[in-house]
Amino acid sequence: MNLMPIKQAGRLAALALTGLFVLSCKKDNPKPEPEPEPTDRTEGQLIKDDIYKYYKLYSVWADGSIPDYLKDPAQYTDQYGSASSVLDALKRLTPVHVAAGYSGVFDRFSFIEGINGYNIAGQASTKMDNNEGYGISVQWFSLDAATAQPYISFVEGGSPAQVAGFKRADIITSVNNDKENYSVEVTCPDPGGSCEVKDPAAYSRLRNNINTALDAASLTLQVKRADNKLFEKPMSYNNSYVINPIYKDTIYLNSNNNIGYLALSSFEEIENNNQNQRNIDAAFTQYEAKQIKSLIVDLRYNGGGYVDAAIYVADKIGGAKTKGKLMLTYEMNNYMQSDAAKSLRDQLHMYDTYFEGLSALNLNKVYFLVSEETASAAEMLINVLTPHLPVEIIATESRTYGKPVGFFEQKVRDKVSYWPASFILKNSRGNLGEKYNKGAESGLRDYWDGLVPDKSEVGDDVSAEVGDPKERMLATALADAAPSTRARAALRSISSRTIQPVDQGKMHTRPERGMIKTRGR
Repeated sequence: MNLMPIKQAGRLAALALTGLFVLSCKKDNPKPEPEPEPTDRTEGQLIKDDIYKYYKLYSVWADGSIPDYLKDPAQYTDQYGSASSVLDALKRLTPVHVAAGYSGVFDRFSFIEGINGYNIAGQASTKMDNNEGYGISVQWFSLDAATAQPYISFVEGGSPAQVAGFKRADIITSVNNDKENYSVEVTCPDPGGSCEVKDPAAYSRLRNNINTALDAASLTLQVKRADNKLFEKPMSYNNSYVINPIYKDTIYLNSNNNIGYLALSSFEEIENNNQNQRNIDAAFTQYEAKQIKSLIVDLRYNGGGYVDAAIYVADKIGGAKTKGKLMLTYEMNNYMQSDAAKSLRDQLHMYDTYFEGLSALNLNKVYFLVSEETASAAEMLINVLTPHLPVEIIATESRTYGKPVGFFEQKVRDKVSYWPASFILKNSRGNLGEKYNKGAESGLRDYWDGLVPDKSEVGDDVSAEVGDPKERMLATALADAAPSTRARAALRSISSRTIQPVDQGKMHTRPERGMIKTRGR
């Protein structure tokens, strides 16, 4: 953990101006009382039947939307030719939701994937704790409204790119020793909007070069850094690297208000004092030692993960002020709330959760840096703290992703990994996103459309490294947490810079991971 005097950072900035899932079980999945199975049904037909059964038993929308064929699911499933077709049909039965940028049914989240080589006629992918590849995300970005270049916008902890020394704000100049010019001419008609490339064909070729390279078995990447020096390293594709979700933690020292900064890319498993738990504990031990009064949590690339990990982080942040208070409750369908599902709920720890006071922090305010990629367990973390602490959301765009539902895995006949959306997490006030409705309490709604920020359209300045006080989103939070003439002047200088993304310029972004519950924790 680095310690940086905020006054010094302010001077530098002034001169120069970074699901809700429930995860698969590690024990046998408990199953509802089985109905007698017809002996003449094939394995494929029985798998389709089970897709229906578990959706009817577990889905959040089961009670009001899904017809009851539990005694004879074949009446429903024989209409469809595959397991994925059955699930798609069930999802289409859920209520319609219309929002900015989306019009369709509520359940766009439940999914299945084949295991042991089984073909479901449609694949999905869920990776937790481990990821594969090089761990790099790329954003085409313009600083002058005339040219754009591919910047590394995110490097995942534990990835080959992080081990090799690549960093956010590195500009890609060569891929596998090619001689391409990775700078493209753009037009940026709206100072606050996206840029368009002048030569789409050339831009497409350069994008394909990078995408192909990031999927290949080996990669030599050359980048240019802020000091204009070149950095080059070869890497090998890693099929399974262990994710370190903390990709930056530091403290900005101030005479009146020490400020912590924690950048989390996801919520990986925290249990039995594993390495992830030790890393979280170490960060908060430093925050306690420096008696921070404000904490900035960077979730802009966080698509969720384990619910229990997000609960652990929320408890660390809440500290002394939240000990003993209700954190969250679960909303489930009638079957999931019944005595028949008690064993399942117990294994998943799906019951009212209270803050335990896992740190001695006594924070005055928590800042969350978010984007439209911030989803699920990351949104849950914000929402459960809102009733108890002053919270400010600072967003790159206008909202977060919008996914208040979570999952647990149900394996079907050792052929299908099945993830029906099975619960909604609510905060201690029994609702979601109430801070962001801007309306009367009677009109409170869930955040299916994303959490609405306190400060929006701030932009993601990928030309600045993670944790750099000159990065616009971080500077916005720091100027509020430690207000001073110098800090505000620095922010004005930063905000006057032209930082514009290229339309469709994001590449290899991190997947949305969800809200996952595990069994037997």
